[in-house]
Parts: sequence; structure tokens; C-alpha cells
Amino acid sequence: MERREALKNLGFGSMALFTSTVFFGALQGCSSAVELDWKPVYLSPEEASQLGKICEGIMPKTSTPGAIEAGVPSHLDSALANIYRNREAEYFKRGLNVFVANFNANQEVSFVKATTEQMTEAINSYFDKYEADKDILRNYRAEFRKEGEKDDVFVETYFVTNVVDSTIWSYFSSELVGKEVMAYDPIPGKYEGCIPYEPGQKAWSNV
Repeated sequence: MERREALKNLGFGSMALFTSTVFFGALQGCSSAVELDWKPVYLSPEEASQLGKICEGIMPKTSTPGAIEAGVPSHLDSALANIYRNREAEYFKRGLNVFVANFNANQEVSFVKATTEQMTEAINSYFDKYEADKDILRNYRAEFRKEGEKDDVFVETYFVTNVVDSTIWSYFSSELVGKEVMAYDPIPGKYEGCIPYEPGQKAWSNV
């Protein structure tokens, strides 16, 4: 598997589970059905496995830990459990199910047999569509402010835009990534607010 080739700022994540800037990786890798080693609280075991597969597609294991190793799926499930009375938790869960159903209906391979690269390509295709037709996200944001039942198109759009944002936020705020991937200093010295950036220098951990 190759390292992540790029992280593109897509700027769509105004209504994510977590507040952050949306990034998405043009990634390559391989994957299969995700086996759970944790007990989901909000999602069903099948939904949790599906979410894990998608999260790993967004941040796969390469020479650095992937989303599953960093505990991203369980973190997102816990976040959903904490806001389960909020309509956005319902949007996320419904959107996950719509995403999987549409993947199975429109891709040459079933969701459970898809590789990480195929999962990434599928999600990227949504953002290509959003980029080509600005009205999709404009209408989505307008609909979000309205009361009433939401259709499958809305909840799928909600899920796609938010699962990327939330996965990246959760990944880079995890203890594993903070200590093993980013620059980590458990006993920092004096604060220096302006230090010249060196090419290739790691971002500092916030854990």
C-alpha cells in the first residue's frame, strides 16, 4: 500500500459531529470486512463494521496507523451516543445506511468486498459531483435549516460530508496518532510562538 498521496481542503464541513476543517485523502490501499474488537453503543454491530470500513478508507494504515488502529470508529460511535436525541445523530445513521445501499446498487463490487481504494474512489466521486454542481451543497444547507422529515438524498449528503470531517478530526486528536505520527513532547519547554518552519517538519501533537 502506498502512503497518502494528498489531503485536499474541501471546505464543506459546517455541520460535522466535530468542529474542524474538512480534509479528504486521495488514498490507496486494501481492505475487507472490518471485525469489531469493541462494543458499539449507538450503532448496530453491522453499522459499526461498515463505519469502520469507511473510516479506514479515509485514513488507511500505511507506514503510519490507520483510522481503525487509532480508534476512530469507536470514538465516532461514542459521539453519536452522546447526541442520540439530536436529529444529526439520526441523519448520520440513516445516511450511513443509504450510502451502503447505494454503494451496493451502483458499484461493480459489493460494499463488504470493496477494497480501501474502491471505497475512497466512491467517496471521492461524491465530492467530484459536489464540485461540478454547486447547487447540491447549496440546497443541502438550505434544507438543513428547515424543519420536517429529510429524504435519502439529504441524509446521504450529510453522512458523506460529515464522516470525512469527523474521521480526520478524530484521527489527529487520538492519543496514538498524537504520540506516534505527530511531533510529540510530553515535557515541553518554554512557549515560542514564532518558530521557522522546516520542510518536512511534523505538525505538533495536541495530546
